[in-house]
Amino acid sequence: MPDTDLDQLRREPGRGKQLKILVVGAGLGGLSAAIALTQIGAQVDVIEIKPDNSVPGVGFGLRLNGMRAVRELGLLEQCLAFGTKPSGLTYYDNRGRHLSDLSYGPDDGDVPSILVMSRIGYLDVATARAQELGCDIRMGTTVASLEQKPENVAVTFSSGDSAEYDLVVGFDGINSQIRHEYFGARYDPTPAGGVAWRCPLPLADGLTDTTFLQGHGGKIVFSPLSSDMMYMVLTVAEEGRPRYDPAEMPRIMYDRARALMGDSEFMAESIVQVLQSTSVAYTPYSTVWVPYPWFRGRVMIGGDAAHTMPPYLGSGAAMAIEDGVVLAQELAKDHSLLDAQLMFMARRLPRARAVHERSIESMLEEFDSVTPEAFQRRLQFLRDLEPIANEYSNRLLALPY
Repeated sequence: MPDTDLDQLRREPGRGKQLKILVVGAGLGGLSAAIALTQIGAQVDVIEIKPDNSVPGVGFGLRLNGMRAVRELGLLEQCLAFGTKPSGLTYYDNRGRHLSDLSYGPDDGDVPSILVMSRIGYLDVATARAQELGCDIRMGTTVASLEQKPENVAVTFSSGDSAEYDLVVGFDGINSQIRHEYFGARYDPTPAGGVAWRCPLPLADGLTDTTFLQGHGGKIVFSPLSSDMMYMVLTVAEEGRPRYDPAEMPRIMYDRARALMGDSEFMAESIVQVLQSTSVAYTPYSTVWVPYPWFRGRVMIGGDAAHTMPPYLGSGAAMAIEDGVVLAQELAKDHSLLDAQLMFMARRLPRARAVHERSIESMLEEFDSVTPEAFQRRLQFLRDLEPIANEYSNRLLALPY
């Protein structure tokens, strides 16, 4: 860990000069942070190791908290234009028998309590917004070296050029280079014991809301993306981290789905269409939790680099977006850089921890349904107690960030 001059950070203004900030990572969290930081007057550069931001054609959801942050970024109208707002979600068992209807909670004026959208759609509008505000975004570029000095951070890029910054923020995801090199390998991802299979499909006839199908040891989700498309997610307990031939992944996802559904014909017409998909994505679940603080001098991390969680509250992306918004809010105040970092941690650590823990709990509860007895216990929980657990999650997420 590099030496850090705390006295210098205490003197360093969070406002009163134009901060020059490097954001590492141009995903959901990195682009959102770049927008928020530019909006307070910072000069922001963004680098991304991938050559482009193309991602498999799958969607993601933002709950009320995430949509409030999107509004602060000036992206609400664009997201509403291409996203879909389910009115709720319904649980069925693998035979198609109704278990429970769940709500996403009330809207907040023009901010919906849930919006489902394509990942690439969000990245496109966020990139355009960041560039409109003056961010310089460089793809296919990463950090070759960082040198912390009392007054700045000297960064050398993989392209060979260099620059100096007041602050470097790593939003570079679960396999964060910044976290690994500056915080240590002990915070590398930990396998969570489950996987997700995802693919876009034609919208099923009559499907207007998110539908969960609970099977033995996992579930299938169908969620509308647009007027003619939905995405399917299959989550299942799976030990190890096998690599699959991409050409075989549609067949493997289909087989996993049929194993969960047994001989049931419920949603069978949609499930069989997985075999024709050209955009199946396979993601082994891992978790990351970096304890206090998420900064080492002038180097910080946020989003999945600091707190990767399984997507069981639909809030991994929202937590990353919140991180960027809150960091900008604190840097905009009339206090030192160190004070801004400490206030950021005071606001983010307990909130991210609560969502992180509840997400892991929800995953383990779902996977504990393999044996006939455990499966029946899970169905009983979904009928009787899931509505209460869901209400807790709604209220947790709706709290101010």
